Amino acid sequence: MNTIVQKWRSGLAEPDRPDEYEVKCLLADIGLRVPPGIRLAPGECQVPPGFPGPFVAKVCSPDVVHKTDLQGVYLNLGAAELAAALQELNSAFPGAGNLVEQMVPFDGPEMIVGSLVDPGFGPAIMVGAGGILTEIHQDVAFRLVPIGDAEACRMLAELKIYPVFRGYRGLRLDPASLAELLVIVSRLVDTLGSIFDQLDLNPIVWGPDGWTILDAKLVPGALHKDG
Repeated sequence: MNTIVQKWRSGLAEPDRPDEYEVKCLLADIGLRVPPGIRLAPGECQVPPGFPGPFVAKVCSPDVVHKTDLQGVYLNLGAAELAAALQELNSAFPGAGNLVEQMVPFDGPEMIVGSLVDPGFGPAIMVGAGGILTEIHQDVAFRLVPIGDAEACRMLAELKIYPVFRGYRGLRLDPASLAELLVIVSRLVDTLGSIFDQLDLNPIVWGPDGWTILDAKLVPGALHKDG
C-alpha cells in the first residue's frame, strides 16, 4: 500500500491536492471499483469517452468540493446531451477540468464510507447510509483504523439500515464485500497518515459488478493545504 500511495502522490497535477479523477485512480489502484471515466482538460467538450452511455458529466477540480450543491453534476446523458452539459460546465467553472463517467445502474440504498482525523485519537473510518441525505440519516458507525474483517462486519451490523443486507424486500446486496471494501479503505487511511484530513466516498452503490464508488473526495491535511 505504501508504494502505491507514494507513486500516486508523485503523479498528482497539484502536490497533495487531488481532484476526483485522481482520487478514483488511487482507489482503482488498491483494488476498489469505480465507474469507467476520463478527465477532460478545461474547455474540452467534444472528446468521445470511449465507453457506452448513458453518461455522467461533472466538474473535476480540487477547488470544487460540493459539486452537486453548485450544479456541477449532470446525470443520465446521451451523447448529444453530454456535449451540451460539458459546455455548461465549462461556462460555469472556467479553468476547471471535467470528468465524464459511465452511469452505473444499482439496487438498494446508497452507502457512504469516509474517514477523518480525530485530534486526540488519530484517523478513524466511518460507514453508514449515504447519498445526498447522509446528514439527515445520521446512521453511521465509527472505528479507529486499521480494522479487520470481523470489525468491519460489526460496523455494518450496528447500522439501522442493516436489514437491507439480509434480503429485505428481495434485495441481494453483499455485506461481506462491503466489509472488505471497508478494510481496504482503512488500510489506505492508515497509510495516508497526515496527508489528509478527510476522505469521503459517497455514494457507494451495489450494482451488476459489485460495490462501486460513484463519488470520491480527499481533503488534504493542514500541513499540505498551502503547498
